[in-house]
Parts: sequence; C-alpha cells; structure tokens
Amino acid sequence: MSITANPLTLRITRWIAGRDGPEAGDVLLDRRRVYILPTVPGLAFGAAVLVLLIGSINYNLQLGFLLTFLVASMAVVGMHATHSNLVQLVLRGVRVEPVFAGDVAAFEVAVNNPGTLDRFALRFAFKPESARSRRGRAADAAPSAPTVSVEVPARGARTVQVPLPAPTRGRLPAPRITVETRFPFGLWRAWAYLTPALEAVVYPKPEENAPPLPAAAGGHDAAAGMAPSGDDFAGVRPYQAGDARKLIAWRLAARSDELSVKQFEATGGGDLMLDFDALPASFGLEHRLSRLTRWVLDADASRMRYGLRLPDAVIDMGSGAPHRERCLTALADCRG
Repeated sequence: MSITANPLTLRITRWIAGRDGPEAGDVLLDRRRVYILPTVPGLAFGAAVLVLLIGSINYNLQLGFLLTFLVASMAVVGMHATHSNLVQLVLRGVRVEPVFAGDVAAFEVAVNNPGTLDRFALRFAFKPESARSRRGRAADAAPSAPTVSVEVPARGARTVQVPLPAPTRGRLPAPRITVETRFPFGLWRAWAYLTPALEAVVYPKPEENAPPLPAAAGGHDAAAGMAPSGDDFAGVRPYQAGDARKLIAWRLAARSDELSVKQFEATGGGDLMLDFDALPASFGLEHRLSRLTRWVLDADASRMRYGLRLPDAVIDMGSGAPHRERCLTALADCRG
C-alpha cells in the first residue's frame, strides 16, 4: 500500500511544506495543521447523492428525500470523524539507525494520543518526491513511498518506523512525512505533515568478494585471533549488518531462525592502518570507500587494532564497536 498524489497535489503540498523546516521535539497536530478533502470514492458518493436529490425533486418522492438526506448526513458525520481521527495527535521524531548504501533507513516516530478516543488506520509515508540533504547530496525517495499503518488507543502511545530507501552514502535528512487517515468510510482524506529533525548516516556499501585484509605492521608479538577467512574453522558468531553473504553459515541458518557467520583461526600481530592512498590509483572514490568499508568490518570481526587514513580524516588505532562506528561514519562523510 502506498500514498500517491497527482502533480497538482504535489505542488500544493510543496508550497505548504516550504513554510516549515525540520521540527524537533513534540509536534501537536492542531486543527490548523490538518487538511481534509474528499477522496475519489467520496466524489462519486457525492455525485450519487446529487442524482438522488434531483430525482426526488423531479418526482416529488418523500422517501427519496428521506434517503438523500440520510446518506448526506452520514457523509457529513464521516467528515467530522475523519478529521477528528487525526487532530490533537502529538508526534515526535525519535531516532534513525545508520545503514549501508542500498538498504532502507527506518525513521522512528513516536505517536502519542492524549485524547479519549481511539485512533484508527493512521498511515505514515515519506512524500513521493526527491529529498536533498543539507550537505547538497541528492537522495531520491521511491516514486511511491512505502506506507506504514498504526492504531493508537485512547491515552496511549505507539512508535512507527517509516522506511526510506538510502541508495547512496552520506547524510540522509528525513524528508517531510505525510500522516493521513481515511477512517471510517473512506469518503474523506485527512492529512498532516511532519518533518522530523532526524538524519541517517548512510555508510558505503561493503565490497563483495573483497581481498583479505592487508598485512598488519608493528612490533607486537604474534597472537592468535579470529578472522573472516583462513584454513582452520573456529566457529561461528552472530550475523552483523555488512557481513559478506559468502561467510554466512547457510546450513546452520536452515536449522535456526538466526543467521550466523563463519570464523577461522588466524595468527597475527601489530596494528593495521587502512590507507585510502594505498589502494590502486585506478579505483574510483566509491570503489575505494567500498573496499575500506569491507576491511573495517573484517578487522572489527577479527578483534584487531586498526586505524583509518582518508584524504580528509585520520582515525587513530583502536578497536571495538565505538571505534568501528567512527571509521564507518568517516567513510560515509569522505569527500575524497
């Protein structure tokens, strides 16, 4: 299911959206922020009511008048119910986890219902238009953005993760989110906009079938460790985002609901500096960053001490999850 819009609607929504920037903290959907128009079925319903009214007038049908005003009043009540289903909700952008290029970023939004009425069939989706980051990198959303539905009980709260494709590395600010409902009859569409002050970090896509890690340098004593490749199988570890598919233990995955990655025994010592300039000059910028991303993941999985040298950043030797995130973020922001 997706939220679609014609060019005229997109032009109007861009004009409305241009008045506000990213919104931090709680955002109250008061009556001034909620818009409502009839849907296509609603217009057809209105045309049918008009035909009933004309027929009743022409033939002076008392029961026809009764039916006409009955269904018309249902439509008016439905308009009020649709509008009330969205008004007074409180929305807040919570967080977004980093992803690799080509994956889907999930922007988490908290939905709070302080009222005494349950809210049904609330649909969230990013607007089907291009989103340009604050740093100038274009990130095109899908023409029909995926829609996520949620129901919020009275005086309750829910969280919803709104997906957005992340095709290229860099920073991906959240575009404007459309929140809409057509409850209860589908004759009216009420909608509002939210631009959460969230920004996803999109890491470069790890290179598939990358060569092994380069030799470590330094004078440390040799020590046994774990590596993603080798001759001596040592066991498995839980799958992490970015791990190569060829390392997944598929036979074990067939007997379990969780993915595992094969590891091998390795012996090595010293510190490993991953140098952007040491890669072949024939590689383009994105190819180099893709390979370095794979090597950062492999070095982290091997529990090595490693550093990263880029044209615009140098990260000293370290290890562990925080160090891995610093390296991947530097790769995402690298301008070459």
